[in-house]
Amino acid sequence: MEKKVTNSAHLCYTVYWWIISFRNIQKSEDVYLAKITKQTRSNILNALVIFLTIGIVIYLGAANGDIGDAWVALISSDPFWIGAAVVSYGIFLIFEALGVHVFFRQQNVKIKFRSTLLVSIIGMFYSSVTPAATGGQPMQVFAFKKRGVAAGISSSGLAVKFFCFQVALLSLGGLFWILHPEIVNACVNRARVIVITGFVLNGFTVAAVLLLAINKNIVRGIITLIINIGKKLHIIKDVARTTSKLDAALADFHASVNMVTHHPGQLLVLIGISCIQVMGLMSISYCVYRAMGLSGHLFGEILALQLLLYIGASFTPLPGASGAQEGGFYIFFQDIFPANKMLGALLLWRFFTYYLSLIVGLSCVVWDSSSNMKKKKEELQEKVDNIT
Repeated sequence: MEKKVTNSAHLCYTVYWWIISFRNIQKSEDVYLAKITKQTRSNILNALVIFLTIGIVIYLGAANGDIGDAWVALISSDPFWIGAAVVSYGIFLIFEALGVHVFFRQQNVKIKFRSTLLVSIIGMFYSSVTPAATGGQPMQVFAFKKRGVAAGISSSGLAVKFFCFQVALLSLGGLFWILHPEIVNACVNRARVIVITGFVLNGFTVAAVLLLAINKNIVRGIITLIINIGKKLHIIKDVARTTSKLDAALADFHASVNMVTHHPGQLLVLIGISCIQVMGLMSISYCVYRAMGLSGHLFGEILALQLLLYIGASFTPLPGASGAQEGGFYIFFQDIFPANKMLGALLLWRFFTYYLSLIVGLSCVVWDSSSNMKKKKEELQEKVDNIT
Protein backbone atom coordinates (compact mmCIF):
# COMPACT_ATOMS: atom_id res chain seq x y z
CA MET A 1 0.00 0.00 0.00
CA GLU A 2 2.81 2.35 0.97
CA LYS A 3 4.60 1.54 -2.29
CA LYS A 4 1.45 2.39 -4.30
CA VAL A 5 1.11 5.73 -2.48
CA THR A 6 4.78 6.49 -3.20
CA ASN A 7 4.34 5.65 -6.88
CA SER A 8 1.19 7.77 -7.07
CA ALA A 9 2.97 10.69 -5.43
CA HIS A 10 5.85 10.33 -7.85
CA LEU A 11 3.42 10.23 -10.77
CA CYS A 12 1.61 13.36 -9.54
CA TYR A 13 4.96 15.10 -9.02
CA THR A 14 6.03 14.18 -12.57
CA VAL A 15 2.74 15.38 -14.09
CA TYR A 16 2.99 18.60 -12.07
CA TRP A 17 6.47 19.34 -13.43
CA TRP A 18 5.33 18.51 -16.96
CA ILE A 19 2.49 21.05 -16.62
CA ILE A 20 4.77 23.72 -15.12
CA SER A 21 7.40 23.11 -17.79
CA PHE A 22 4.78 23.29 -20.54
CA ARG A 23 3.37 26.55 -19.13
CA ASN A 24 6.84 28.07 -18.93
CA ILE A 25 7.64 26.96 -22.46
CA GLN A 26 4.30 28.28 -23.71
CA LYS A 27 4.88 31.61 -21.94
CA SER A 28 8.37 31.87 -23.42
CA GLU A 29 6.98 31.07 -26.87
CA ASP A 30 4.29 33.77 -26.50
CA VAL A 31 6.91 36.36 -25.56
CA TYR A 32 9.16 35.16 -28.38
CA LEU A 33 6.32 35.29 -30.92
CA ALA A 34 5.44 38.83 -29.81
CA LYS A 35 9.03 39.88 -30.39
CA ILE A 36 9.12 38.06 -33.72
CA THR A 37 5.93 39.86 -34.82
CA LYS A 38 7.49 43.24 -34.05
CA GLN A 39 10.74 42.28 -35.76
CA THR A 40 8.83 40.94 -38.76
CA ARG A 41 7.05 44.26 -39.28
CA SER A 42 10.36 46.07 -39.15
CA ASN A 43 12.03 43.57 -41.49
CA ILE A 44 9.15 43.81 -43.97
CA LEU A 45 9.46 47.61 -44.02
CA ASN A 46 13.21 47.41 -44.58
CA ALA A 47 12.75 44.80 -47.30
CA LEU A 48 10.21 47.05 -49.04
CA VAL A 49 12.76 49.89 -49.07
CA ILE A 50 15.38 47.59 -50.59
CA PHE A 51 13.08 46.14 -53.26
CA LEU A 52 11.61 49.58 -53.99
CA THR A 53 15.11 50.85 -54.72
CA ILE A 54 15.77 47.90 -57.05
CA GLY A 55 12.45 48.56 -58.78
CA ILE A 56 13.20 52.25 -59.28
CA VAL A 57 16.63 51.49 -60.74
CA ILE A 58 15.20 48.92 -63.16
CA TYR A 59 12.26 51.21 -64.05
CA LEU A 60 14.57 54.13 -64.84
CA GLY A 61 16.72 51.80 -66.89
CA ALA A 62 13.68 50.55 -68.80
CA ALA A 63 12.44 54.12 -69.34
CA ASN A 64 15.78 55.02 -70.89
CA GLY A 65 15.88 51.85 -72.96
CA ASP A 66 18.89 50.50 -71.04
CA ILE A 67 17.49 47.11 -69.98
CA GLY A 68 18.53 45.36 -73.17
CA ASP A 69 22.01 46.87 -73.03
CA ALA A 70 22.29 45.93 -69.34
CA TRP A 71 21.37 42.32 -70.07
CA VAL A 72 23.91 42.11 -72.89
CA ALA A 73 26.58 43.66 -70.65
CA LEU A 74 25.85 41.19 -67.84
CA ILE A 75 25.82 38.00 -69.91
CA SER A 76 28.99 39.03 -71.74
CA SER A 77 30.91 39.84 -68.54
CA ASP A 78 34.46 38.51 -68.34
CA PRO A 79 34.42 35.42 -66.04
CA PHE A 80 37.98 36.10 -64.88
CA TRP A 81 37.07 39.50 -63.47
CA ILE A 82 33.83 38.17 -61.99
CA GLY A 83 36.02 35.67 -60.15
CA ALA A 84 38.31 38.53 -59.09
CA ALA A 85 35.27 40.34 -57.65
CA VAL A 86 34.39 37.20 -55.67
CA VAL A 87 37.96 37.06 -54.31
CA SER A 88 37.82 40.78 -53.39
CA TYR A 89 34.56 40.21 -51.54
CA GLY A 90 36.10 37.21 -49.75
CA ILE A 91 39.06 39.36 -48.65
CA PHE A 92 36.62 41.93 -47.31
CA LEU A 93 34.76 39.29 -45.26
CA ILE A 94 37.86 37.56 -43.91
CA PHE A 95 39.60 40.76 -42.83
CA GLU A 96 36.37 42.09 -41.29
CA ALA A 97 36.45 39.10 -38.95
CA LEU A 98 40.24 39.11 -38.60
CA GLY A 99 40.26 42.62 -37.12
CA VAL A 100 37.90 41.60 -34.31
CA HIS A 101 39.66 38.26 -33.83
CA VAL A 102 43.10 39.88 -33.46
CA PHE A 103 41.64 42.28 -30.90
CA PHE A 104 40.28 39.33 -28.91
CA ARG A 105 43.68 37.65 -29.01
CA GLN A 106 45.25 40.88 -27.73
CA GLN A 107 42.77 40.68 -24.83
CA ASN A 108 43.60 36.98 -24.22
CA VAL A 109 40.08 35.95 -25.21
CA LYS A 110 39.97 32.40 -26.56
CA ILE A 111 37.56 31.97 -29.45
CA LYS A 112 37.88 30.11 -32.74
CA PHE A 113 38.31 32.19 -35.89
CA ARG A 114 35.41 30.41 -37.60
CA SER A 115 33.14 31.57 -34.76
CA THR A 116 34.37 35.14 -35.14
CA LEU A 117 33.84 34.92 -38.91
CA LEU A 118 30.30 33.57 -38.46
CA VAL A 119 29.36 36.31 -36.00
CA SER A 120 30.90 38.97 -38.26
CA ILE A 121 28.85 37.78 -41.24
CA ILE A 122 25.69 37.70 -39.11
CA GLY A 123 26.45 41.25 -37.94
CA MET A 124 26.93 42.39 -41.54
CA PHE A 125 23.54 40.95 -42.45
CA TYR A 126 21.74 42.83 -39.68
CA SER A 127 23.67 45.99 -40.56
CA SER A 128 22.49 45.59 -44.15
CA VAL A 129 18.79 45.29 -43.28
CA THR A 130 18.55 47.98 -40.58
CA PRO A 131 18.53 51.77 -41.07
CA ALA A 132 22.00 53.35 -40.84
CA ALA A 133 23.44 49.87 -40.08
CA THR A 134 22.28 50.16 -36.45
CA GLY A 135 21.38 46.50 -35.95
CA GLY A 136 24.71 44.84 -36.66
CA GLN A 137 26.78 45.54 -33.57
CA PRO A 138 24.07 44.73 -30.96
CA MET A 139 23.49 41.37 -32.65
CA GLN A 140 27.23 40.70 -32.69
CA VAL A 141 27.57 41.50 -28.97
CA PHE A 142 24.67 39.12 -28.27
CA ALA A 143 26.15 36.39 -30.49
CA PHE A 144 29.62 36.74 -28.95
CA LYS A 145 28.12 36.56 -25.45
CA LYS A 146 26.55 33.19 -26.33
CA ARG A 147 30.04 32.07 -27.29
CA GLY A 148 31.57 33.08 -23.96
CA VAL A 149 32.90 36.58 -24.77
CA ALA A 150 31.97 39.22 -22.17
CA ALA A 151 29.72 42.00 -23.50
CA GLY A 152 32.18 44.70 -22.42
CA ILE A 153 35.07 43.09 -24.28
CA SER A 154 33.09 42.32 -27.45
CA SER A 155 31.57 45.83 -27.56
CA SER A 156 35.01 47.39 -27.09
CA GLY A 157 36.39 45.15 -29.84
CA LEU A 158 33.64 46.22 -32.22
CA ALA A 159 34.14 49.89 -31.27
CA VAL A 160 37.90 49.68 -31.88
CA LYS A 161 37.26 47.82 -35.15
CA PHE A 162 34.80 50.51 -36.25
CA PHE A 163 37.30 53.23 -35.32
CA CYS A 164 40.08 51.52 -37.29
CA PHE A 165 37.80 51.02 -40.32
CA GLN A 166 36.85 54.71 -40.35
CA VAL A 167 40.49 55.78 -40.00
CA ALA A 168 41.47 53.45 -42.86
CA LEU A 169 38.58 54.68 -45.02
CA LEU A 170 39.36 58.37 -44.55
CA SER A 171 43.13 57.86 -44.88
CA LEU A 172 42.83 55.86 -48.12
CA GLY A 173 40.21 58.26 -49.46
CA GLY A 174 42.50 61.23 -48.87
CA LEU A 175 45.57 59.37 -50.20
CA PHE A 176 43.98 58.32 -53.51
CA TRP A 177 42.49 61.78 -53.91
CA ILE A 178 46.03 63.19 -53.72
CA LEU A 179 47.36 60.54 -56.13
CA HIS A 180 44.62 61.10 -58.73
CA PRO A 181 43.47 64.73 -58.33
CA GLU A 182 42.24 65.35 -61.89
CA ILE A 183 39.58 62.63 -62.13
CA VAL A 184 38.58 63.08 -58.46
CA ASN A 185 38.21 66.87 -58.74
CA ALA A 186 36.01 66.48 -61.81
CA CYS A 187 33.76 64.20 -59.77
CA VAL A 188 33.84 66.41 -56.69
CA ASN A 189 32.62 69.35 -58.76
CA ARG A 190 29.44 67.33 -59.47
CA ALA A 191 29.00 66.02 -55.93
CA ARG A 192 30.76 68.56 -53.72
CA VAL A 193 28.10 68.51 -50.98
CA ILE A 194 28.06 64.70 -50.82
CA VAL A 195 31.84 64.39 -50.54
CA ILE A 196 32.33 67.20 -48.01
CA THR A 197 29.41 65.98 -45.86
CA GLY A 198 30.79 62.45 -45.96
CA PHE A 199 34.26 63.49 -44.83
CA VAL A 200 32.84 65.72 -42.06
CA LEU A 201 30.46 63.04 -40.71
CA ASN A 202 33.05 60.27 -40.86
CA GLY A 203 35.65 62.51 -39.22
CA PHE A 204 33.18 63.47 -36.51
CA THR A 205 32.41 59.79 -35.90
CA VAL A 206 36.11 58.97 -35.47
CA ALA A 207 36.50 61.84 -32.99
CA ALA A 208 33.34 60.79 -31.10
CA VAL A 209 34.44 57.16 -30.77
CA LEU A 210 37.88 58.28 -29.61
CA LEU A 211 36.35 60.64 -27.03
CA LEU A 212 33.97 57.98 -25.71
CA ALA A 213 36.80 55.47 -25.46
CA ILE A 214 39.05 57.85 -23.53
CA ASN A 215 36.55 59.70 -21.33
CA LYS A 216 34.77 57.30 -19.01
CA ASN A 217 32.58 60.02 -17.46
CA ILE A 218 30.90 60.84 -20.78
CA VAL A 219 29.97 57.20 -21.37
CA ARG A 220 28.78 56.90 -17.75
CA GLY A 221 26.57 59.97 -18.24
CA ILE A 222 25.05 58.53 -21.42
CA ILE A 223 24.35 55.21 -19.69
CA THR A 224 22.72 56.98 -16.73
CA LEU A 225 20.52 58.97 -19.12
CA ILE A 226 19.45 55.80 -20.96
CA ILE A 227 18.66 54.02 -17.68
CA ASN A 228 16.57 56.96 -16.44
CA ILE A 229 14.62 57.07 -19.70
CA GLY A 230 14.12 53.30 -19.51
CA LYS A 231 12.83 53.62 -15.94
CA LYS A 232 10.31 56.33 -16.89
CA LEU A 233 9.10 54.25 -19.83
CA HIS A 234 8.83 51.20 -17.51
CA ILE A 235 11.28 49.29 -19.71
CA ILE A 236 13.84 48.94 -16.90
CA LYS A 237 12.40 47.68 -13.62
CA ASP A 238 15.45 46.81 -11.54
CA VAL A 239 17.56 49.97 -11.89
CA ALA A 240 20.24 48.87 -9.42
CA ARG A 241 20.80 45.52 -11.11
CA THR A 242 20.85 47.09 -14.59
CA THR A 243 23.30 49.77 -13.45
CA SER A 244 25.55 47.16 -11.88
CA LYS A 245 25.64 45.08 -15.08
CA LEU A 246 26.34 48.10 -17.26
CA ASP A 247 29.07 49.30 -14.89
CA ALA A 248 30.77 45.92 -15.16
CA ALA A 249 30.49 45.99 -18.96
CA LEU A 250 31.77 49.57 -19.00
CA ALA A 251 34.78 48.58 -16.89
CA ASP A 252 35.59 45.74 -19.33
CA PHE A 253 35.08 48.12 -22.26
CA HIS A 254 37.52 50.77 -21.03
CA ALA A 255 40.05 48.20 -19.81
CA SER A 256 40.12 46.64 -23.28
CA VAL A 257 40.31 49.99 -25.09
CA ASN A 258 43.04 51.29 -22.77
CA MET A 259 45.09 48.14 -23.39
CA VAL A 260 45.04 48.88 -27.12
CA THR A 261 45.56 52.67 -26.88
CA HIS A 262 48.57 52.17 -24.59
CA HIS A 263 50.15 49.83 -27.17
CA PRO A 264 50.34 51.80 -30.47
CA GLY A 265 51.79 48.78 -32.25
CA GLN A 266 48.61 46.79 -31.65
CA LEU A 267 46.47 49.69 -32.87
CA LEU A 268 48.57 50.02 -36.04
CA VAL A 269 48.12 46.30 -36.73
CA LEU A 270 44.33 46.69 -36.47
CA ILE A 271 44.38 49.76 -38.74
CA GLY A 272 46.51 47.82 -41.25
CA ILE A 273 43.98 44.97 -41.24
CA SER A 274 41.20 47.50 -41.83
CA CYS A 275 43.12 49.02 -44.74
CA ILE A 276 43.26 45.60 -46.45
CA GLN A 277 39.55 45.12 -45.73
CA VAL A 278 38.68 48.50 -47.26
CA MET A 279 40.87 47.78 -50.30
CA GLY A 280 39.09 44.45 -50.80
CA LEU A 281 35.65 46.08 -50.80
CA MET A 282 36.63 49.06 -52.96
CA SER A 283 38.45 46.88 -55.52
CA ILE A 284 35.13 45.35 -56.57
CA SER A 285 34.39 48.47 -58.65
CA TYR A 286 37.56 47.96 -60.69
CA CYS A 287 36.71 44.26 -61.14
CA VAL A 288 33.27 45.26 -62.47
CA TYR A 289 34.90 47.84 -64.74
CA ARG A 290 37.18 45.22 -66.28
CA ALA A 291 34.40 42.60 -66.35
CA MET A 292 32.43 44.96 -68.61
CA GLY A 293 35.30 44.70 -71.10
CA LEU A 294 36.54 48.22 -70.37
CA SER A 295 40.07 49.54 -69.94
CA GLY A 296 41.92 52.83 -70.01
CA HIS A 297 41.40 53.99 -66.44
CA LEU A 298 43.90 53.09 -63.75
CA PHE A 299 43.08 50.92 -60.74
CA GLY A 300 43.84 53.86 -58.44
CA GLU A 301 41.43 56.16 -60.31
CA ILE A 302 38.51 53.74 -59.93
CA LEU A 303 39.46 53.12 -56.32
CA ALA A 304 39.57 56.86 -55.55
CA LEU A 305 36.05 57.39 -56.91
CA GLN A 306 34.70 54.34 -55.07
CA LEU A 307 36.23 55.53 -51.79
CA LEU A 308 34.59 58.95 -52.15
CA LEU A 309 31.26 57.34 -53.03
CA TYR A 310 31.41 55.09 -49.96
CA ILE A 311 32.41 57.99 -47.70
CA GLY A 312 29.63 60.19 -49.05
CA ALA A 313 26.81 57.62 -48.92
CA SER A 314 27.74 55.63 -45.80
CA PHE A 315 25.57 57.64 -43.40
CA THR A 316 22.35 57.47 -45.41
CA PRO A 317 19.65 56.43 -42.86
CA LEU A 318 18.25 53.61 -45.00
CA PRO A 319 19.07 49.88 -45.08
CA GLY A 320 22.28 49.42 -47.05
CA ALA A 321 22.24 53.16 -47.87
CA SER A 322 19.71 52.19 -50.55
CA GLY A 323 19.11 54.92 -53.08
CA ALA A 324 22.20 56.91 -52.14
CA GLN A 325 24.56 54.19 -53.32
CA GLU A 326 22.76 53.67 -56.63
CA GLY A 327 22.35 57.38 -57.32
CA GLY A 328 25.92 58.04 -56.24
CA PHE A 329 27.20 55.37 -58.63
CA TYR A 330 25.63 57.22 -61.57
CA ILE A 331 27.11 60.53 -60.40
CA PHE A 332 30.61 59.31 -59.59
CA PHE A 333 31.10 56.88 -62.48
CA GLN A 334 29.30 58.58 -65.36
CA ASP A 335 32.67 59.41 -66.98
CA ILE A 336 33.97 55.86 -66.43
CA PHE A 337 31.20 53.63 -67.79
CA PRO A 338 29.59 54.31 -71.19
CA ALA A 339 25.81 54.74 -71.20
CA ASN A 340 25.12 51.29 -72.68
CA LYS A 341 27.03 49.58 -69.84
CA MET A 342 26.14 51.82 -66.89
CA LEU A 343 23.02 49.96 -65.70
CA GLY A 344 24.66 46.53 -66.06
CA ALA A 345 27.73 47.75 -64.17
CA LEU A 346 25.54 49.22 -61.42
CA LEU A 347 23.56 46.00 -60.94
CA LEU A 348 26.69 43.84 -60.92
CA TRP A 349 28.53 46.18 -58.53
CA ARG A 350 25.54 46.41 -56.18
CA PHE A 351 25.20 42.63 -56.16
CA PHE A 352 28.77 42.15 -54.93
CA THR A 353 28.79 45.08 -52.49
CA TYR A 354 25.33 44.58 -50.96
CA TYR A 355 23.03 41.79 -52.14
CA LEU A 356 25.69 39.11 -51.80
CA SER A 357 26.06 40.11 -48.13
CA LEU A 358 22.30 39.63 -47.72
CA ILE A 359 22.45 36.15 -49.27
CA VAL A 360 25.54 34.98 -47.37
CA GLY A 361 24.42 36.68 -44.15
CA LEU A 362 20.90 35.24 -44.24
CA SER A 363 22.32 31.76 -44.85
CA CYS A 364 24.55 32.13 -41.77
CA VAL A 365 21.67 33.49 -39.67
CA VAL A 366 19.45 30.53 -40.61
CA TRP A 367 22.26 28.03 -39.97
CA ASP A 368 23.13 29.59 -36.60
CA SER A 369 19.47 29.77 -35.54
CA SER A 370 18.84 26.14 -36.48
CA SER A 371 21.98 25.09 -34.56
CA ASN A 372 20.81 27.01 -31.49
CA MET A 373 17.31 25.51 -31.72
CA LYS A 374 18.77 22.03 -31.98
CA LYS A 375 20.92 22.70 -28.92
CA LYS A 376 17.95 24.04 -26.92
CA LYS A 377 15.83 21.02 -27.88
CA GLU A 378 18.57 18.70 -26.66
CA GLU A 379 18.82 20.63 -23.37
CA LEU A 380 15.02 20.53 -22.95
CA GLN A 381 14.94 16.82 -23.71
CA GLU A 382 17.66 16.27 -21.13
CA LYS A 383 15.61 18.15 -18.51
CA VAL A 384 12.51 16.11 -19.38
CA ASP A 385 14.51 12.88 -19.12
CA ASN A 386 15.79 13.96 -15.70
CA ILE A 387 12.22 14.69 -14.51
CA THR A 388 10.87 11.37 -15.71
